[in-house]
Amino acid sequence: MTNYKEIVAFLYKQYPSFQKKGISAYKENLNNIEKLCEIVGNPQKSIKTIHVAGTNGKGSVCNIIYNIYKKNGYKVGLFTSPHLINFRERIIINDVWISEDYIINFYEKNFKLFEEIQPSFFEWTTALAFSYFKDSATHINIIETGLGGRLDSTNIINPEISIITNIGFDHQNILGNTLEEIAKEKAGIIKENTPTLLGPKIEAKSIFEDVSKAKNSTLYIAENNYNKNERSIPEYQLKNWETAKKAVEIINSNIKINNKISDYITIKGRWQIIEKIPKTILDIGHNKDCIIEAQKQLLKEKYKKLHLIIGFSKDKNVDEILDVIPKADYLYATKSDNERSLNPVILKNKLNLNNKQIFDDYKNAFSSAKKLANKEDLILVTGSAFLIGDILKEFY
Repeated sequence: MTNYKEIVAFLYKQYPSFQKKGISAYKENLNNIEKLCEIVGNPQKSIKTIHVAGTNGKGSVCNIIYNIYKKNGYKVGLFTSPHLINFRERIIINDVWISEDYIINFYEKNFKLFEEIQPSFFEWTTALAFSYFKDSATHINIIETGLGGRLDSTNIINPEISIITNIGFDHQNILGNTLEEIAKEKAGIIKENTPTLLGPKIEAKSIFEDVSKAKNSTLYIAENNYNKNERSIPEYQLKNWETAKKAVEIINSNIKINNKISDYITIKGRWQIIEKIPKTILDIGHNKDCIIEAQKQLLKEKYKKLHLIIGFSKDKNVDEILDVIPKADYLYATKSDNERSLNPVILKNKLNLNNKQIFDDYKNAFSSAKKLANKEDLILVTGSAFLIGDILKEFY
Protein backbone atom coordinates (compact mmCIF):
# COMPACT_ATOMS: atom_id res chain seq x y z
CA MET A 1 0.00 0.00 0.00
CA THR A 2 1.80 3.15 -1.20
CA ASN A 3 -1.03 5.64 -1.67
CA TYR A 4 -1.22 8.25 1.10
CA LYS A 5 -5.03 8.42 1.15
CA GLU A 6 -5.29 4.63 1.30
CA ILE A 7 -2.85 4.50 4.21
CA VAL A 8 -4.71 7.11 6.27
CA ALA A 9 -8.05 5.45 5.48
CA PHE A 10 -6.63 2.07 6.50
CA LEU A 11 -5.32 3.44 9.79
CA TYR A 12 -8.68 4.95 10.66
CA LYS A 13 -10.37 1.65 9.89
CA GLN A 14 -7.79 -0.75 11.33
CA TYR A 15 -6.80 1.05 14.49
CA PRO A 16 -9.35 2.52 16.93
CA SER A 17 -9.52 6.32 16.84
CA PHE A 18 -11.04 8.29 19.71
CA GLN A 19 -11.86 11.04 17.24
CA LYS A 20 -14.13 8.64 15.39
CA LYS A 21 -15.03 5.94 17.94
CA GLY A 22 -15.01 7.69 21.30
CA ILE A 23 -14.39 5.81 24.56
CA SER A 24 -13.95 2.41 22.89
CA ALA A 25 -10.58 3.64 21.53
CA TYR A 26 -9.26 4.67 24.96
CA LYS A 27 -6.65 2.41 26.60
CA GLU A 28 -5.79 2.58 30.26
CA ASN A 29 -2.01 2.35 30.13
CA LEU A 30 1.02 3.57 28.19
CA ASN A 31 2.33 0.13 27.23
CA ASN A 32 1.49 0.43 23.54
CA ILE A 33 3.08 3.81 22.94
CA GLU A 34 6.18 2.76 24.88
CA LYS A 35 6.54 -0.33 22.67
CA LEU A 36 5.95 1.67 19.49
CA CYS A 37 8.54 4.27 20.39
CA GLU A 38 11.03 1.56 21.31
CA ILE A 39 10.56 0.07 17.85
CA VAL A 40 11.31 3.40 16.16
CA GLY A 41 14.30 4.20 18.37
CA ASN A 42 12.68 6.15 21.21
CA PRO A 43 12.66 9.50 19.38
CA GLN A 44 10.89 11.16 22.32
CA LYS A 45 14.14 10.90 24.29
CA SER A 46 16.04 12.91 21.67
CA ILE A 47 13.73 15.88 21.19
CA LYS A 48 13.12 18.95 23.35
CA THR A 49 9.43 19.39 24.19
CA ILE A 50 6.80 21.47 25.96
CA HIS A 51 3.76 19.50 27.17
CA VAL A 52 0.28 21.04 27.32
CA ALA A 53 -2.90 19.60 28.87
CA GLY A 54 -6.23 21.08 29.98
CA THR A 55 -9.96 20.81 29.42
CA ASN A 56 -10.07 23.92 27.23
CA GLY A 57 -7.45 26.17 25.71
CA LYS A 58 -4.62 23.67 25.26
CA GLY A 59 -4.70 23.88 21.47
CA SER A 60 -4.58 27.68 21.54
CA VAL A 61 -1.78 27.74 24.11
CA CYS A 62 0.20 25.33 21.92
CA ASN A 63 -0.42 27.53 18.90
CA ILE A 64 0.72 30.70 20.68
CA ILE A 65 3.89 29.13 22.12
CA TYR A 66 4.67 27.68 18.69
CA ASN A 67 4.34 31.12 17.08
CA ILE A 68 6.49 32.81 19.75
CA TYR A 69 9.36 30.42 19.11
CA LYS A 70 8.93 30.51 15.35
CA LYS A 71 9.05 34.31 15.28
CA ASN A 72 12.29 34.12 17.25
CA GLY A 73 13.97 32.01 14.58
CA TYR A 74 13.51 28.54 16.04
CA LYS A 75 12.65 25.43 14.05
CA VAL A 76 9.48 24.44 15.88
CA GLY A 77 7.43 21.27 15.78
CA LEU A 78 3.74 21.32 16.68
CA PHE A 79 1.64 18.23 17.46
CA THR A 80 -2.05 18.88 18.08
CA SER A 81 -5.41 17.19 17.62
CA PRO A 82 -7.96 16.75 16.25
CA HIS A 83 -7.38 18.01 12.75
CA LEU A 84 -10.11 20.10 11.13
CA ILE A 85 -9.66 19.24 7.46
CA ASN A 86 -6.51 17.24 6.73
CA PHE A 87 -4.77 14.60 8.85
CA ARG A 88 -1.41 16.27 8.14
CA GLU A 89 -2.50 19.37 10.11
CA ARG A 90 -1.70 17.45 13.30
CA ILE A 91 2.06 17.46 12.72
CA ILE A 92 3.67 20.72 11.60
CA ILE A 93 7.13 22.26 11.47
CA ASN A 94 7.32 26.01 10.86
CA ASP A 95 3.92 26.15 9.14
CA VAL A 96 4.61 23.18 6.85
CA TRP A 97 2.51 20.04 7.32
CA ILE A 98 4.21 16.68 7.56
CA SER A 99 4.73 15.37 4.04
CA GLU A 100 2.73 12.55 2.51
CA ASP A 101 6.00 10.85 1.59
CA TYR A 102 7.17 10.76 5.20
CA ILE A 103 3.87 9.23 6.30
CA ILE A 104 4.06 6.62 3.53
CA ASN A 105 7.66 5.73 4.38
CA PHE A 106 6.93 5.55 8.11
CA TYR A 107 3.98 3.24 7.47
CA GLU A 108 5.90 0.94 5.10
CA LYS A 109 8.87 0.72 7.47
CA ASN A 110 6.88 0.02 10.62
CA PHE A 111 3.58 -1.62 9.68
CA LYS A 112 4.77 -5.20 10.21
CA LEU A 113 6.51 -4.26 13.43
CA PHE A 114 3.41 -2.47 14.75
CA GLU A 115 0.98 -5.19 13.66
CA GLU A 116 1.35 -7.38 16.74
CA ILE A 117 0.80 -4.40 19.09
CA GLN A 118 -2.35 -3.19 17.28
CA PRO A 119 -2.03 0.40 18.51
CA SER A 120 -4.80 2.95 18.49
CA PHE A 121 -4.88 5.62 15.81
CA PHE A 122 -3.62 8.23 18.28
CA GLU A 123 -0.81 6.01 19.52
CA TRP A 124 0.31 5.45 15.94
CA THR A 125 0.10 9.19 15.22
CA THR A 126 2.05 10.08 18.35
CA ALA A 127 4.92 7.77 17.39
CA LEU A 128 4.84 9.26 13.90
CA ALA A 129 5.07 12.82 15.27
CA PHE A 130 7.98 12.06 17.61
CA SER A 131 9.90 10.35 14.81
CA TYR A 132 9.25 13.19 12.39
CA PHE A 133 10.46 15.83 14.82
CA LYS A 134 13.61 13.85 15.60
CA ASP A 135 14.40 13.25 11.92
CA SER A 136 13.77 16.93 11.15
CA ALA A 137 16.17 18.11 13.88
CA THR A 138 13.74 20.60 15.39
CA HIS A 139 14.88 22.95 18.16
CA ILE A 140 11.71 22.69 20.26
CA ASN A 141 8.39 20.85 19.93
CA ILE A 142 5.01 21.80 21.37
CA ILE A 143 3.04 18.68 22.29
CA GLU A 144 -0.69 18.75 23.07
CA THR A 145 -2.29 15.89 24.98
CA GLY A 146 -5.07 14.12 23.14
CA LEU A 147 -7.21 13.31 26.18
CA GLY A 148 -6.58 13.71 29.89
CA GLY A 149 -2.90 13.54 30.80
CA ARG A 150 -1.81 10.67 33.02
CA LEU A 151 -2.67 7.97 30.47
CA ASP A 152 -2.39 10.05 27.32
CA SER A 153 -0.04 8.64 24.68
CA THR A 154 2.02 11.84 24.70
CA ASN A 155 2.86 11.34 28.38
CA ILE A 156 6.12 9.51 27.77
CA ILE A 157 8.08 12.70 27.07
CA ASN A 158 10.31 14.57 29.50
CA PRO A 159 9.39 18.17 28.72
CA GLU A 160 11.04 21.47 29.56
CA ILE A 161 7.78 22.47 31.25
CA SER A 162 4.35 20.93 31.86
CA ILE A 163 1.37 23.22 31.31
CA ILE A 164 -2.21 22.70 32.46
CA THR A 165 -4.46 25.40 31.04
CA ASN A 166 -7.66 24.85 33.01
CA ILE A 167 -10.00 22.24 34.46
CA GLY A 168 -13.63 21.77 33.51
CA PHE A 169 -16.21 19.09 32.88
CA ASP A 170 -15.60 17.11 29.71
CA HIS A 171 -15.10 13.41 28.96
CA GLN A 172 -16.42 12.59 32.45
CA ASN A 173 -17.03 8.98 31.35
CA ILE A 174 -13.25 8.61 31.11
CA LEU A 175 -11.65 11.23 33.35
CA GLY A 176 -14.04 11.36 36.30
CA ASN A 177 -17.20 13.07 37.48
CA THR A 178 -15.68 15.70 39.77
CA LEU A 179 -13.21 18.50 39.11
CA GLU A 180 -10.84 16.89 41.60
CA GLU A 181 -10.88 13.57 39.71
CA ILE A 182 -10.33 15.33 36.40
CA ALA A 183 -7.53 17.43 37.91
CA LYS A 184 -5.72 14.30 39.09
CA GLU A 185 -5.78 12.92 35.53
CA LYS A 186 -4.45 16.20 34.09
CA ALA A 187 -1.82 16.40 36.86
CA GLY A 188 -0.41 13.15 35.53
CA ILE A 189 1.76 15.15 33.11
CA ILE A 190 3.66 16.81 35.99
CA LYS A 191 7.22 15.46 35.96
CA GLU A 192 9.94 15.11 38.56
CA ASN A 193 12.18 18.21 38.90
CA THR A 194 10.42 19.89 35.97
CA PRO A 195 8.54 23.20 36.24
CA THR A 196 4.75 23.19 36.03
CA LEU A 197 2.56 26.09 34.91
CA LEU A 198 -1.16 26.47 35.59
CA GLY A 199 -3.52 28.75 33.68
CA PRO A 200 -5.15 31.77 35.40
CA LYS A 201 -7.79 31.06 38.07
CA ILE A 202 -7.58 27.29 37.58
CA GLU A 203 -9.99 25.07 39.50
CA ALA A 204 -8.86 22.37 41.96
CA LYS A 205 -5.53 24.15 42.45
CA SER A 206 -4.72 22.20 45.61
CA ILE A 207 -4.50 18.98 43.58
CA PHE A 208 -1.73 20.45 41.43
CA GLU A 209 0.02 21.93 44.44
CA ASP A 210 0.14 18.52 46.12
CA VAL A 211 1.38 16.68 43.03
CA SER A 212 3.99 19.35 42.25
CA LYS A 213 5.31 19.23 45.81
CA ALA A 214 5.53 15.44 45.74
CA LYS A 215 7.49 15.55 42.47
CA ASN A 216 9.72 18.48 43.45
CA SER A 217 8.27 20.48 40.55
CA THR A 218 8.35 24.27 40.87
CA LEU A 219 4.77 25.45 40.42
CA TYR A 220 3.89 28.66 38.57
CA ILE A 221 0.49 30.23 37.95
CA ALA A 222 -0.16 32.48 34.94
CA GLU A 223 -1.24 35.99 35.78
CA ASN A 224 -4.70 37.36 35.15
CA ASN A 225 -3.79 40.82 33.87
CA TYR A 226 -4.70 40.55 30.20
CA ASN A 227 -5.91 43.64 28.35
CA LYS A 228 -9.68 43.38 27.93
CA ASN A 229 -9.69 46.38 25.58
CA GLU A 230 -8.62 44.19 22.68
CA ARG A 231 -12.18 43.64 21.54
CA SER A 232 -11.34 41.54 18.50
CA ILE A 233 -9.73 38.84 20.64
CA PRO A 234 -12.01 36.71 22.85
CA GLU A 235 -11.36 36.91 26.56
CA TYR A 236 -10.58 33.20 26.70
CA GLN A 237 -7.80 33.72 24.16
CA LEU A 238 -6.34 36.49 26.30
CA LYS A 239 -6.15 33.98 29.15
CA ASN A 240 -4.43 31.54 26.83
CA TRP A 241 -2.03 34.29 25.78
CA GLU A 242 -1.02 34.93 29.39
CA THR A 243 -0.42 31.21 29.94
CA ALA A 244 1.64 30.78 26.78
CA LYS A 245 3.71 33.91 27.36
CA LYS A 246 4.46 32.90 30.96
CA ALA A 247 5.56 29.43 29.85
CA VAL A 248 8.10 30.82 27.41
CA GLU A 249 9.36 33.33 29.95
CA ILE A 250 9.95 30.54 32.50
CA ILE A 251 12.15 28.44 30.24
CA ASN A 252 13.57 31.10 27.84
CA SER A 253 13.87 34.48 29.52
CA ASN A 254 15.75 35.92 26.52
CA ILE A 255 12.94 35.29 24.02
CA LYS A 256 11.45 38.44 22.51
CA ILE A 257 7.66 38.80 22.71
CA ASN A 258 5.83 41.89 21.46
CA ASN A 259 2.47 43.05 22.78
CA LYS A 260 0.47 42.58 19.57
CA ILE A 261 -1.37 39.44 20.61
CA SER A 262 -2.98 38.89 17.22
CA ASP A 263 0.49 38.21 15.78
CA TYR A 264 0.66 35.03 17.82
CA ILE A 265 -2.84 33.58 17.47
CA THR A 266 -3.22 31.78 14.15
CA ILE A 267 -5.25 28.75 15.20
CA LYS A 268 -8.30 27.89 13.12
CA GLY A 269 -11.75 27.34 14.53
CA ARG A 270 -11.35 29.47 17.66
CA TRP A 271 -13.61 32.47 17.15
CA GLN A 272 -12.49 32.43 13.54
CA ILE A 273 -14.10 35.15 11.43
CA ILE A 274 -14.48 33.65 7.97
CA GLU A 275 -16.73 36.31 6.43
CA LYS A 276 -17.43 39.94 7.28
CA ILE A 277 -20.81 40.44 5.55
CA PRO A 278 -22.79 38.97 7.14
CA LYS A 279 -20.24 38.41 9.87
CA THR A 280 -19.73 34.64 10.10
CA ILE A 281 -17.78 33.07 12.96
CA LEU A 282 -16.64 29.51 13.61
CA ASP A 283 -15.85 28.36 17.15
CA ILE A 284 -15.17 24.77 18.15
CA GLY A 285 -16.51 25.27 21.70
CA HIS A 286 -17.87 21.86 22.69
CA ASN A 287 -18.62 21.98 26.40
CA LYS A 288 -20.34 24.23 28.92
CA ASP A 289 -17.31 26.36 29.73
CA CYS A 290 -16.59 26.96 26.04
CA ILE A 291 -20.15 28.08 25.35
CA ILE A 292 -20.10 30.45 28.32
CA GLU A 293 -16.94 32.04 26.89
CA ALA A 294 -18.67 32.38 23.51
CA GLN A 295 -21.56 34.11 25.26
CA LYS A 296 -19.14 36.66 26.70
CA GLN A 297 -17.64 37.39 23.31
CA LEU A 298 -21.05 37.80 21.70
CA LEU A 299 -21.66 40.71 24.08
CA LYS A 300 -18.79 42.53 22.37
CA GLU A 301 -20.19 41.98 18.89
CA LYS A 302 -22.60 44.32 17.13
CA TYR A 303 -25.32 42.66 15.09
CA LYS A 304 -29.02 42.87 14.36
CA LYS A 305 -30.00 39.19 14.60
CA LEU A 306 -28.09 36.08 15.67
CA HIS A 307 -28.16 32.94 13.52
CA LEU A 308 -26.81 30.07 15.63
CA ILE A 309 -25.83 26.76 14.02
CA ILE A 310 -25.15 24.01 16.56
CA GLY A 311 -24.10 20.36 16.44
CA PHE A 312 -22.54 18.15 19.10
CA SER A 313 -20.91 14.78 19.61
CA LYS A 314 -22.88 11.98 21.24
CA ASP A 315 -20.63 11.81 24.31
CA LYS A 316 -21.26 15.43 25.36
CA ASN A 317 -23.52 16.50 28.24
CA VAL A 318 -25.95 18.23 25.91
CA ASP A 319 -28.43 19.24 28.61
CA GLU A 320 -25.68 21.08 30.46
CA ILE A 321 -24.55 22.85 27.29
CA LEU A 322 -28.06 23.81 26.20
CA ASP A 323 -28.60 25.48 29.57
CA VAL A 324 -26.07 28.14 28.58
CA ILE A 325 -26.54 28.22 24.81
CA PRO A 326 -26.78 31.80 23.45
CA LYS A 327 -30.26 33.12 22.81
CA ALA A 328 -30.60 33.21 19.04
CA ASP A 329 -33.13 34.77 16.68
CA TYR A 330 -32.66 31.76 14.39
CA LEU A 331 -31.33 28.41 15.60
CA TYR A 332 -30.24 25.62 13.26
CA ALA A 333 -29.65 22.16 14.76
CA THR A 334 -27.48 19.90 12.61
CA LYS A 335 -24.63 17.38 12.66
CA SER A 336 -21.28 16.79 11.05
CA ASP A 337 -20.34 13.81 8.89
CA ASN A 338 -18.46 12.21 11.80
CA GLU A 339 -20.03 9.01 13.11
CA ARG A 340 -19.88 10.35 16.68
CA SER A 341 -22.25 13.21 15.82
CA LEU A 342 -25.47 13.57 17.79
CA ASN A 343 -28.69 13.17 15.82
CA PRO A 344 -30.20 16.69 15.50
CA VAL A 345 -33.66 15.22 16.19
CA ILE A 346 -32.54 14.87 19.81
CA LEU A 347 -31.79 18.60 19.85
CA LYS A 348 -35.15 19.24 18.24
CA ASN A 349 -36.92 17.44 21.09
CA LYS A 350 -34.92 19.18 23.78
CA LEU A 351 -35.35 22.64 22.28
CA ASN A 352 -38.87 22.34 20.81
CA LEU A 353 -37.63 23.12 17.32
CA ASN A 354 -39.80 22.75 14.24
CA ASN A 355 -38.72 20.70 11.25
CA LYS A 356 -37.48 23.76 9.37
CA GLN A 357 -34.87 24.31 12.07
CA ILE A 358 -33.28 20.85 12.05
CA PHE A 359 -30.92 19.70 9.31
CA ASP A 360 -29.47 16.22 8.84
CA ASP A 361 -26.93 17.80 6.52
CA TYR A 362 -24.66 20.56 7.85
CA LYS A 363 -24.33 21.89 4.30
CA ASN A 364 -28.05 22.65 4.18
CA ALA A 365 -27.96 24.22 7.63
CA PHE A 366 -25.11 26.54 6.71
CA SER A 367 -26.56 27.42 3.31
CA SER A 368 -29.96 28.18 4.87
CA ALA A 369 -28.39 30.51 7.42
CA LYS A 370 -26.39 32.31 4.74
CA LYS A 371 -29.51 32.72 2.64
CA LEU A 372 -31.68 34.01 5.49
CA ALA A 373 -29.17 36.29 7.19
CA ASN A 374 -29.09 40.00 6.39
CA LYS A 375 -25.81 41.88 6.11
CA GLU A 376 -26.23 43.34 9.63
CA ASP A 377 -26.74 39.86 11.17
CA LEU A 378 -24.21 37.49 12.72
CA ILE A 379 -23.85 33.78 12.03
CA LEU A 380 -22.14 31.66 14.69
CA VAL A 381 -21.33 27.97 14.20
CA THR A 382 -20.33 26.08 17.32
CA GLY A 383 -20.54 22.84 19.32
CA SER A 384 -18.05 20.53 17.62
CA ALA A 385 -14.61 20.54 16.02
CA PHE A 386 -15.98 18.05 13.50
CA LEU A 387 -18.77 20.44 12.46
CA ILE A 388 -16.32 23.32 12.09
CA GLY A 389 -13.93 21.15 10.10
CA ASP A 390 -16.67 20.01 7.73
CA ILE A 391 -17.79 23.59 7.05
CA LEU A 392 -14.23 24.77 6.43
CA LYS A 393 -13.62 21.86 4.08
CA GLU A 394 -16.91 22.24 2.20
CA PHE A 395 -17.21 26.02 1.91
CA TYR A 396 -13.76 27.51 2.45
